[in-house]
Amino acid sequence: METAIGQNADKYQALWDRVTSTEKKGVFAHFSPCWTGIPLMGVSWAVLRRMYPLAAMLLLALLVLNLAFPGESGAARALGVAILVSFTHKNTYLRWMAHCIRRIDAQGLAGPERDAALREIGGLDQKSGWIAAGVLILAAVVVAVVFN
Repeated sequence: METAIGQNADKYQALWDRVTSTEKKGVFAHFSPCWTGIPLMGVSWAVLRRMYPLAAMLLLALLVLNLAFPGESGAARALGVAILVSFTHKNTYLRWMAHCIRRIDAQGLAGPERDAALREIGGLDQKSGWIAAGVLILAAVVVAVVFN
């Protein structure tokens, strides 16, 4: 897991230990706050972490909320959903990484080949994350100007 996550692995280790522990846990054991409560930043965070299916789902959810509830009520609902979902992002990331690691292990890779494959699926794709954030913020500004 550490090889796949990269330089920030220590930040996720405590949550991973809580999630995978067999001890009885409280209802909030799987939650960990994340800065992605800002609408649209969850999408760029998912792109940054190479979780493209999650990014697409988050973007779709925000769009549906804003289209279904135009005006301030849609924005408020989107903010509420973004904040609630942000508490599950780190757990979702860890489960995504575990899924990807199982796929790599199923290929029978070992040694340096396995490490290279782990580094490829994990870590941060900062360029794509920043591009996604910029595009989403620009799109939000354009939509706000056009529809107001």
